[in-house]
Amino acid sequence: MTNLFLNDSRTVAMSNRQQVNSDLSNVSRAEILGKIKPIFFQHFEQAVEDCCMRIDLEFGLQLGRNREKMGKDQYIKLLEYLRLIRRDIKQNYLSKVSDIFDDHHQKTDDGEGGQLDFSKISLIGDDAVKENHAITQIIRQCERLYYEELTALNKHLTLQRGKQAIADGQNPIFPEKLVRALVEVVKPLKLNTDARIALYKAFEANVFSQLGFIYGELMTRCETAATARMQDAAQRSGVPSPTPLYVVGEIREAVEPVAANAEQPNAAFRLLQEKLELWRLAHFPSAYDLISATGNVCYQQFEIKNALQVLQLVTDDSEPGEKTQPLKWRVLKKLEELSFSVDVRVLAKHDEDVLDLVALIFSEIEQDKLLEDSVKTAILQLEIPLAAASVGQYSIFTSEGNSVRLLLDDLFAAGMFLNADEDDDRLIQERIASAVKKMTKHSGFELFGWMAEAEEFAGYLNKQKQRCQNIEQNARQFMMNKQALDSSRKIASTVIENSMKGKKLPTAIVEFLRGVWADVLLDAYTHKDEQPEQWEKSVQAMDELIVSVIAPADDNERKQILKLLPGLIAELRRGLKKISYDKSAQSRFFKDLAVWHIILMDKKEAKKTLGDTDKAGTESVEDEQIKAETIADHSSAQANILAEGSWVAFTSESGRQWAKLLWKNAENMLFVGKSGVKIFEIQVAELAEKLRLGQAALVKASEEKITERALSKLMSL
Repeated sequence: MTNLFLNDSRTVAMSNRQQVNSDLSNVSRAEILGKIKPIFFQHFEQAVEDCCMRIDLEFGLQLGRNREKMGKDQYIKLLEYLRLIRRDIKQNYLSKVSDIFDDHHQKTDDGEGGQLDFSKISLIGDDAVKENHAITQIIRQCERLYYEELTALNKHLTLQRGKQAIADGQNPIFPEKLVRALVEVVKPLKLNTDARIALYKAFEANVFSQLGFIYGELMTRCETAATARMQDAAQRSGVPSPTPLYVVGEIREAVEPVAANAEQPNAAFRLLQEKLELWRLAHFPSAYDLISATGNVCYQQFEIKNALQVLQLVTDDSEPGEKTQPLKWRVLKKLEELSFSVDVRVLAKHDEDVLDLVALIFSEIEQDKLLEDSVKTAILQLEIPLAAASVGQYSIFTSEGNSVRLLLDDLFAAGMFLNADEDDDRLIQERIASAVKKMTKHSGFELFGWMAEAEEFAGYLNKQKQRCQNIEQNARQFMMNKQALDSSRKIASTVIENSMKGKKLPTAIVEFLRGVWADVLLDAYTHKDEQPEQWEKSVQAMDELIVSVIAPADDNERKQILKLLPGLIAELRRGLKKISYDKSAQSRFFKDLAVWHIILMDKKEAKKTLGDTDKAGTESVEDEQIKAETIADHSSAQANILAEGSWVAFTSESGRQWAKLLWKNAENMLFVGKSGVKIFEIQVAELAEKLRLGQAALVKASEEKITERALSKLMSL
């Protein structure tokens, strides 16, 4: 009788569940897409926004070696054009994708949005083949990377529609639809094939790379909504709501994200507990002392997580900077408020230790002086979500490769040395704030949320690192070229001064050699390896010019000067032509030089004229020796031995500014910011003076990651 009753009950329940599934299946494609559209756009729009904000940098990165094919001016104009139209690209692209959701932009597979059938086309350019291949590669790569997510999501949507699937060609979130929509936006732009391909790849690296996470978010949100609808339908049909979901005869897993299985404390965590106990004794009394056990029953870990989630809601409503109690005391108080048990319960030792370890890590973050206040405030908001994810997950504290730990370390590292007035640094701050918001508002209370964001943020940092390396490499090369140019200019100047030293020359000639012919010598010296004869000719012309404007001692010397004048004038003209010297100024110089030569070649006139102009028109060139005054002290020693890669904090009326020494030589230094962009170039002596006056300070930054730094203080005991 009992078995018969159970069989009848199961039959009724199955019948009711079928009715529930029938209710859920009568959902149109438009309804489903209308519900997932805002969820999709919540993340997709942000990714597109971030990509377009940095479109010039991302474009340059993806263009790669093709940059060598265009001139510098052409490349700069191209970047200016992209910056000018980046808002249009964003708006047009998002509008195209929105139209796909709203059925305003449907195309058949045979339309122009599909792949080209090259076998049927007799005349097609190499550029078209190249571009279509790049587009196809992006689509196939996305399909391969997100195959599992797309399969799971399509299965869910199929079940929602009663086994009637949404075709890939009609699915607006399918990679091919998204990529083809981008192609339609990019095609009309004034870009060549290589530039369009670079733009596609920029979106691939910054937008399409995030589709896996977006699909995961869609799956979670859609399944949660489906669960609510099924429970509602089940209640109307008389089926108890807390029953598992049966779909087409198979038992379906619970749609809510499955919590990670709790770990058992291993030897490494037990050792950490022992070190924590020693630390408590060394710092007694403190907020980390063990809570006195007044009961024998312990709170369950799911209760602790629930209390932390409630605390997060309270924290969200609190005022910025508001002082709060230590974490475990707030958790225990909230547990007592939420508990309906008459028994006095306590935190288990493992759980209390986890909460204290989390608190110690965030205490280390709070005390750090290398984070901007806004960044520090943002990261400190992760204390409660990280505590919730850490309950029962002891490997977070014992494994440096744990995703939760890696994300916190990466966020902290990204937030160091940011300058509020630098555009690139502000973008990094915004990306950190975005990650924190995601963790505190959405998925940060479960391990899967930290894992997903850890992977995404690590990808972001890798791109930032690569971009920074490229910028720094260009800046370093520029300084090396500049150093070589300065060195060449000093050599040219030295040669000129040595040639004039001890001679009485016309002032106009001295000014010409120092101000004009120095550039000719500089040009010749920089090409000395390829054209050594040009350097010799330029130096010889300078020496002959000097000889030609000094009164000859006798007729023999006068004849020699007259003999060298034609060749001298020709070489002077060739040299001035190389530096594109102003023609009118050149004409005046040769006219004055001719007059001077006529006067010198006439014995009587030379004696008279030179006597009249000896004081006003000539000057005696002597060796110039300038001795720089230096102060040999600790500050100058610090500046001289400062290694490349060191950070310095500069202070001024506008506030503090972080700068990293990228390059230095004996005299000059180049400092850059976090993103590799130039901050300023100063001399070593200037830095020493700033150190002496307290306007600069050397920064001692720990190479340890923030979690390792906090936990190593325990392990050192």
